[in-house]
Amino acid sequence: MRRAAGGAGEAAVAVVCYDEKPGIQAIGTTAPDLRPVPATHPTICRDHEYKRHGTVTLMAGIDLLTGQVHALVKDRQRSREFIEFLGLLDAAYPAATAIKIILDNHSAHISKETKAWLATPT
Repeated sequence: MRRAAGGAGEAAVAVVCYDEKPGIQAIGTTAPDLRPVPATHPTICRDHEYKRHGTVTLMAGIDLLTGQVHALVKDRQRSREFIEFLGLLDAAYPAATAIKIILDNHSAHISKETKAWLATPT
């Protein structure tokens, strides 16, 4: 809304709401899916057995002005993964665009590494 109303002299601002979901189970099937059979089972059937591939963390942010989703899936949730997400976010917008991030106070968000990365000039 601000971009549409703003004039040519107003700086562009991206507002991104960010959160992470750790511990998502990465699982796979052990047998191929069964195709639908008329009068027996009308939909694709899947065996109840599965193989565990560990867990992953989903880090995602949504631009509240455009609806664009930025996502990153990693094995862990540390400062270096959060900094990688910030780099992904930084690359998604022009250099003249200010990025404002709404997030919680997770330790990775306020760590020394994160503060040092934010303090470096681009």
